[in-house]
Amino acid sequence: MSDEDESSGHDSSERWLVSYADFITLLFALFVLLYALSMQSTDHVNRAWEAMATAVGVRPHRGGIRPELGEAGKGRTGVGAAQAQLAMVMKDVKFALRNFPKSGVTLTIDERGLVISLSAAKFFASGDAAIASDQLPVLTAVAHTIESLPNRMEVDGFTDTVPIHNARYDDNWELSAVRAASVLRFLLGHSALNPANLTIAGYGPYRAIADNSTEEGRAANRRVEIIIRPREIG
Repeated sequence: MSDEDESSGHDSSERWLVSYADFITLLFALFVLLYALSMQSTDHVNRAWEAMATAVGVRPHRGGIRPELGEAGKGRTGVGAAQAQLAMVMKDVKFALRNFPKSGVTLTIDERGLVISLSAAKFFASGDAAIASDQLPVLTAVAHTIESLPNRMEVDGFTDTVPIHNARYDDNWELSAVRAASVLRFLLGHSALNPANLTIAGYGPYRAIADNSTEEGRAANRRVEIIIRPREIG
């Protein structure tokens, strides 16, 4: 074998190092990007997720190597980006409420979106729809955190099954709806939320989340929920 053949074989056996180096470089860039996103505001993160969703979901020939998966892949990417946005909003709301250890607010993400649940026991007097004055700073913190979101939102009111007995409201349906309206008016009056993105509903004693036969269960059922819908990312 000539010296030229030996040199050619040596070069060929080490070509994998070039691909390996490229992989390590891309991996490093990914970690840098993720770290940078963790240091940004919600708006910046939302825009970044949208850009990445678009970049990953849109391929030449409707899917690149496997064209038949083009639309399905894009759909999954959009869902993932929407869920990531809601998770980031949840994190921001928790941070905004850090100075209110007994806020009466619980946060969950379910099939409806991000649910910001306000305990009626903390936010309203019994049989009343006026927001308790000592809870206004809590609701203000929530309002300021979500005011820049373009997502559609719904404010829903719920009660327990105990019939209401006062001259102001005919039944629990009305009480639940008026409480939801009180929260919606406060949000609009103390934030830059777009009114066109907001709706309200009153469910009365229905759609319970706990057992109405116990005081703890009834307390859990008396609530107002601010539901932030998943953002549509196409």
